[in-house]
Amino acid sequence: MSTPPTVLVVEDDFLIRTCLIEFLEESDVTVLEADNCATARSLILSDRPLDVLIMDISLPDGSGAELGQESRRLRPELPIIYTTGHGMAVDKTSALDRVMTKPYQLDAILGVVQELAPAS
Repeated sequence: MSTPPTVLVVEDDFLIRTCLIEFLEESDVTVLEADNCATARSLILSDRPLDVLIMDISLPDGSGAELGQESRRLRPELPIIYTTGHGMAVDKTSALDRVMTKPYQLDAILGVVQELAPAS
């Protein structure tokens, strides 16, 4: 029996975050959530297992892109799915990184999570 992947969703928009989390949980994904960089950083620094990071580029207390670079230094094996509603370019620092433009289809983001999450 495989262990469900654990995903950290970092999204400041309550409705988007809630819909994404509910969909992922219904799809047998374990979800941690943060609505800002500070909360996300503390979860990334913790010893909690993380298989995929889904992160908005624009957050109220910082840049998701900068937090992604920091995350890459702390957890080099952690795949990152950047989300943006502004069509912003993101410098992907790893082949593990993906960029999805909002509005995205929930099943599409689940497919990327399943592709990137390590098999367990």
